Amino acid sequence: MSYDGAFLWGPANFSGRPPTWLVAEGVAVGVVTGGLVAGAVVTGTLTGFDTVGSVVGVVVGLAAASYLFSTNAGRVLVGAVALLGGALAWWIPGQTAQAVLAARGESRTVMVTEVHVHRYEGRDYVKNSCSVRLPDGTPVPTEAWRTCGATARPGQHLTMVFDPNDAVPPTDRILPATAAEALAGPAAATLALAALCCVAVVRSQP
Repeated sequence: MSYDGAFLWGPANFSGRPPTWLVAEGVAVGVVTGGLVAGAVVTGTLTGFDTVGSVVGVVVGLAAASYLFSTNAGRVLVGAVALLGGALAWWIPGQTAQAVLAARGESRTVMVTEVHVHRYEGRDYVKNSCSVRLPDGTPVPTEAWRTCGATARPGQHLTMVFDPNDAVPPTDRILPATAAEALAGPAAATLALAALCCVAVVRSQP
């Protein structure tokens, strides 16, 4: 392989199948990286510290990329690990919240207290969002977007889905049919991250 190819994709100078120990190291790095990124973000979301979980997920992804960089892994693969790790840390919280609501969410009626008009300059596009409260007067921390149409007015009743355990915020979005459906994409992306790490380790052998 040329110098440029080795720099971008890793030297991988062994002949035939890669050594078993190298494959084992790759699998271990991949499983640990994918597991820690997904685990930290899911745990953060379920405990109300989704921002902290996302930050930890990003840090784990960057740490894995730094380790791969130090082992002479291909720079393309190192960059892909860092980018995919960061993307997962940003994406998984929303999917986890949808999974929780799909599994145990309860529909409740809320009342509109204020309508906010969002104008997107240059696109001739207007979108409303509604601040809402429960019938007992308790403010809902999440605004309604999908059901807050152009005719929305204070006093109007809408429906939102709430988590009875209050682990995730309520929403008026259309939810997946099951928790498994909501988590299918993140699970596949986590496996892809683990596979990238494994390939990067295997190809880093000088």
